[in-house]
Amino acid sequence: MNTARPLYKFLSPKKGDVADLVTQAQIHQKQARSLANLLDPALRGHVRLANIRTNTLILLADSAAWATRARLFTPALLQKLRNNSHIFGKIEKIELKIRPHAESALPPAPPARKLSAAAAACLRSAAAGIDDPELKAALDQLARRADDKH
Repeated sequence: MNTARPLYKFLSPKKGDVADLVTQAQIHQKQARSLANLLDPALRGHVRLANIRTNTLILLADSAAWATRARLFTPALLQKLRNNSHIFGKIEKIELKIRPHAESALPPAPPARKLSAAAAACLRSAAAGIDDPELKAALDQLARRADDKH
């Protein structure tokens, strides 16, 4: 019976462009996991590894605010990276770039809700029969919203 095997098992022992890409992706994943463990806990969800190029660790931050906060931790992070040179190599500099996560984008605003004249009349009727002044005022205010839109 044939069983599914991961693609890297076919490619890892072979030489070539695809095998090199698989190896690089595995190394990048290991570095990203290690970096997450080295980062300050507050930064973990907002700063991620982009690349390592010519002794420079390139990080992506969700926003300028998180990039600024991450810059405060760069001296301590550089020291931690030097202690883990077997994973990251010789890192001399940290560069921060801003790139929001796709999922962190704000969802579109829900459409404005409309109050019908019948619903406004119902609210006014309910407000007329209520003794509590705060509740009565709130119901009257809701009923006026229908008047404002028409």
